[in-house]
Amino acid sequence: MSRFGDWLLLLIAAGALAWLIVRRLDRWLHESPDARLRRLAKDGGVIPDEAVTLLQDNGFEVLTGKHRIPLGVSVDEEPSMSTRLFFDYLVSKDGKYYLVKLERARQPTEWTASGLRERLLVYALLFPGCEGILVADPKDGWVRMVRFHVEDGDE
Repeated sequence: MSRFGDWLLLLIAAGALAWLIVRRLDRWLHESPDARLRRLAKDGGVIPDEAVTLLQDNGFEVLTGKHRIPLGVSVDEEPSMSTRLFFDYLVSKDGKYYLVKLERARQPTEWTASGLRERLLVYALLFPGCEGILVADPKDGWVRMVRFHVEDGDE
């Protein structure tokens, strides 16, 4: 690196790398809340079944099915433990996105505020661009929408 040309090439490469990093960070900081949902929607792949039919009959367009979100959990200074979070479908209606959880007999939904919070709030927090979470039971033929909102602290 004793020649001027070597230093010039190194500076140009470092500048280009810095520009790419800044551009990527700026894009990430300014992306809309539903950008993650739009990326998931592009993943595609829906296997038609009775749940898909139920959602379509209720006016929803089924975009994708069966998603697994890998998570890591650390307690104190212990090594991270792996876990997963699942949702069944991503659907849209009138330009808005909804996550779908299917009702399961072995793990029925508790339709109380605390039961819904414990089971579904994590999805609303992970996907803030989502209009709501749909809970669907293809066996009994119903779909219910759950939305969370922050209330005043006056109790």
